[in-house]
Amino acid sequence: MKSFLVLAFVVCCAVWGDTASLLTRHKHCSQPLDNSATWNNIIDVAQHAQGLDKNHMTRILPKMPEKEFKENDSCCVHANILDYYLKNVLTDALPTNDHHSRLPIVKEELHRVRRDLVTNANCDLNKYDVYKYNKTFRKNFLATGVDATIKAISEMDILFHYLYESCGKERCT
Repeated sequence: MKSFLVLAFVVCCAVWGDTASLLTRHKHCSQPLDNSATWNNIIDVAQHAQGLDKNHMTRILPKMPEKEFKENDSCCVHANILDYYLKNVLTDALPTNDHHSRLPIVKEELHRVRRDLVTNANCDLNKYDVYKYNKTFRKNFLATGVDATIKAISEMDILFHYLYESCGKERCT
């Protein structure tokens, strides 16, 4: 009887240890993708920009079928678009009076996601400039004209969702 109790105790400890380690491991290649505070900040900033956006009929970020999120290149394709955001949309030249106060925090977290994806998912961001999906995004962004920055920021929650869906732990090295 004592050996059964000891065995049961050992099994419980082993199961709890595995469960605890699973709870502490990140599910994605970048911790901010799993962080609820980051999600809330991105949603707040995007909703603020959506209120400033005058054209709700067009979309800059192309829709991606759900099945394509799990394709091998999907994570790096979206990391390439994130890189474009950081270099061309979320620049220091943004007028602060039209943007949400949390935008600097969001920019910092997005820089971290970009860095993590280059490191942990081995994304060579320049390689994906030639993909049709990314070309369509850049074409849509440029075609939007003077309102492109607001439109792109208003879709930042969509981009973050796409990164979340396509950059799961199985993509990490």
